[in-house]
Amino acid sequence: MTWKQKVIDDQYGGNAEQFETAFAEAVTEGNLQAVHWDDLIVDATTLTHVKNAGRELIKINLGYLPPNDVMMPYEPYLRALIQNYWNHSMAEDEFLEQLDDHLKLIRNADMKHNTCQTYDPAIINKYHKTFVPYGYAVRSRLANFLGYVPQLEHSLIAEMWMRDIMSDETYRLPDEIAPDDMRALTLIKYREVLLADGQQAADASPLLG
Repeated sequence: MTWKQKVIDDQYGGNAEQFETAFAEAVTEGNLQAVHWDDLIVDATTLTHVKNAGRELIKINLGYLPPNDVMMPYEPYLRALIQNYWNHSMAEDEFLEQLDDHLKLIRNADMKHNTCQTYDPAIINKYHKTFVPYGYAVRSRLANFLGYVPQLEHSLIAEMWMRDIMSDETYRLPDEIAPDDMRALTLIKYREVLLADGQQAADASPLLG
């Protein structure tokens, strides 16, 4: 019996549909602890020794660490997955599948403010006025890593992120690809799928790490 089935049996009387509904609601609220997990999942909030391992997996698979307020609601569940795998309570293939699904939730949460089909004119106007001197350098850098020049409808916010970073005179981006680049590239790739095939496809799209 998998840990997931154990939770369904113990906490939801075997009702898988009720479990999935509760899980979806918890993810939407950004608070996985709202679900009545079994002891392992509840104890994940105290698995501090797994925190670094969890964040390392996020960084490896996404290529960057999202802001803390994006990651934190999802970390207890991630730590529980890791602990369960370390305890040999989960097969490697099941762990990797669950891990990929969960890390996509984190990626998608980081993208949630950019799921619109078109950006507001005020944002587009800001793009044309904010940190303009860095515009060419940013587009060139992103195009270099992508292998092509992205369409503005895909890259607008990503470019604004990178312009802001480049404007910081106390920090210089390295010549090689950096975590900041990976976050920008993730947004571009996400929006490419979003605008072509819809949000469900974008949410399921591969991670870039």
